[in-house]
Amino acid sequence: MDLNLHLILYQVINFVVLIGILGFLFNKFIRPMMKKRSDDIKNALADIDKQKLEIENLKKECGNELDQIKHSAKAEIEKAMIEGSHIKESIKAEAIKESEQLLEKAKREIDQEKHKALSEVRREVATLSMLATKQLLKKEIDESTDRKLVEDFVDELGKTEIKKN
Repeated sequence: MDLNLHLILYQVINFVVLIGILGFLFNKFIRPMMKKRSDDIKNALADIDKQKLEIENLKKECGNELDQIKHSAKAEIEKAMIEGSHIKESIKAEAIKESEQLLEKAKREIDQEKHKALSEVRREVATLSMLATKQLLKKEIDESTDRKLVEDFVDELGKTEIKKN
């Protein structure tokens, strides 16, 4: 084992020169690339954080808009229900009014028919009375007297009917 001092010194000098060259190359080329890569990573992380915040804000905005939409939809539904109730009530009131009008019209028609029937019955009774009177008297009464008797009889009959009602 022979140690050669020259060889050791030569290897130490080569090692120092190699370290110096590697240090120079590292500082000149590799360090700027690593710094750029490190800055890119930091920027990318900052962008991700910024996007996360934007997403959270958008999420909150969407939640708020959804709540507003739900609230307005609920208000619209309540408004439609109230309006439907008003329409229902107006239709109901109109139907009641119409039925009352029909009932009143029917009552008027019944009264008219009743009066018409009473008038017809009075005429029939008057005619029958005249015939009976003619039969009893066995004589002919002139036409003006005949009419006068009929009118008096009908008036009397009408007064009797009014008292009964």
